[in-house]
Amino acid sequence: MAAPRRLNPRCAPGYASLYSDKPHRPGILVTHLLSKPRLLGTILWLAALAVFAFASVYTARQRLADELEVTGRTLHRLISQRVAQHDAHLTSLIALSSGSEPAPPGAARQVMESITRFYPRIVWIALIALEGSSATPSAQTVVAVPDTGGIDLVPRLGEIAAQPRGRSFIYPADDKHYLLAKRAPGNSPLAVVLLIDPAQLLEPEERPTFAHLKLSLHGQTLFEQSADPTSGAGVPWLAAPHFEKVIDGDGQQLLLQLDRTLPLAALIPPRQFLGFALIAALLCVALVFALRQRAAVTRSQQQARAAEARLAIKERETRLAHASRVNSMGELASGIAHELTQPLTALLSRSQAALRLAQADQPNLSLISDTLSLNVREAKRAGEMLRRMRDYASNKTPQRILHNLNTIVTEAVALTHADLERRGVTLALQPGEPAPHALVDAIETEQVLHNLIRNAADATGENGVITIATGMQAGEARIVVSDNGPGIAPDLLPRLFTPFVTTKSDGMGLGLSLCATLVERVDGRIEADNPAGGGARFIISLPLIEPQSEAAQ
Repeated sequence: MAAPRRLNPRCAPGYASLYSDKPHRPGILVTHLLSKPRLLGTILWLAALAVFAFASVYTARQRLADELEVTGRTLHRLISQRVAQHDAHLTSLIALSSGSEPAPPGAARQVMESITRFYPRIVWIALIALEGSSATPSAQTVVAVPDTGGIDLVPRLGEIAAQPRGRSFIYPADDKHYLLAKRAPGNSPLAVVLLIDPAQLLEPEERPTFAHLKLSLHGQTLFEQSADPTSGAGVPWLAAPHFEKVIDGDGQQLLLQLDRTLPLAALIPPRQFLGFALIAALLCVALVFALRQRAAVTRSQQQARAAEARLAIKERETRLAHASRVNSMGELASGIAHELTQPLTALLSRSQAALRLAQADQPNLSLISDTLSLNVREAKRAGEMLRRMRDYASNKTPQRILHNLNTIVTEAVALTHADLERRGVTLALQPGEPAPHALVDAIETEQVLHNLIRNAADATGENGVITIATGMQAGEARIVVSDNGPGIAPDLLPRLFTPFVTTKSDGMGLGLSLCATLVERVDGRIEADNPAGGGARFIISLPLIEPQSEAAQ
């Protein structure tokens, strides 16, 4: 059994401006988000926090990297100046001890003591005299300040003896010190050696606590200071800023390295983040409120437009139903004229007979009375036929009242009887007992039955049989119109009630769709199928109303 199909107003002429299947909004996702302001506000709030966090991380990292760069350059300049002082000390001591008139060892010691006193990073100074060949050198200490606490120079004598004269060279001494040596020019065997503590190249207040500081020589770490642990651990997903530069003094190539961690609190300040989150939340709440207000206004406008559209559709459906009834009356005109001819002819003949009887010498009053009674009956019959025609073709406002469906079926059959008789089609009535009742509009229900009877007559042709049965089933009132025609094509069944679908060469395809609309307007449904015995069958189901209960209300 085919499912009932509603009249689709979008297919009817003039309805295209009221309905459209194409979306008018920018996209499905945007439409979905706009329909859920709270979800949209949450997404925008999270997006704002993500943008703020990204911008904060980017600017904070750039600022911290710039700060590390400035600090590194400052430390590099300070260490470079102090390394240059070491070379100046070596030069002055060489000049003092190996000139044309060398100073006595006591004077050299005084200078050395002054140097160690004013420059604590120079922990030991030695003036030595190199002896022997460069392959197997030996050294004799001329002056050493202090006398103790120096370092064994034997492992480095070969390198010192082989280095060019007049230039300073640096050598690792132990884990915490390095040596700086310079040979006297000419043929002088003298050389000056400084033992330097690199940890004192920078004063404690000059060392940055926020960075990891490292001084190394030829890959060997001479001094290392870790960052303050209270600054926090760096985030693992972001490359930390790094500074690295060689302190290129005269032979003193120390490598200065600075590394700075990037803790999350420094990248995204908690107070600023919370403040921004609060402001963004307030703005999103305001946006959600505005969107809801806008949605409410839009819904109101849409509901108003929908109400106007429904009213326009209802008016057009009413006009269409009236036009259909008027058109049906035109098709039934010949049959109705034949029906009216019979009582009018009988009235004429009987009236003439009664007139002759009345003019007789002895009028037969009893016969005249019977003739006039028959005339009254025929006049009432003609008047009833005209009443049916007037009611059926009228454009009255539909009124749902309680009706006996057997009576409505009888009225519809009376309208189509003459046309079916002319076509040679037999119509059989099978009224249900007790008669089913339903809240319907009688004229519209007759119109539905008339359309179904006319379609059945077209399908069966001459000698066709149409059966109309009423009854009750499963709490519903039913009217079943069936015929013995060829049935409904299987491919046509699913779209039988769709507007403009027809198999007639001169049909518009609006009859069955109008039937579906009129039935659904009274909360009913109409279905069609091909029964096993052949032909076609249309079933109208309506909400069953008990007359007693309706009257009690």
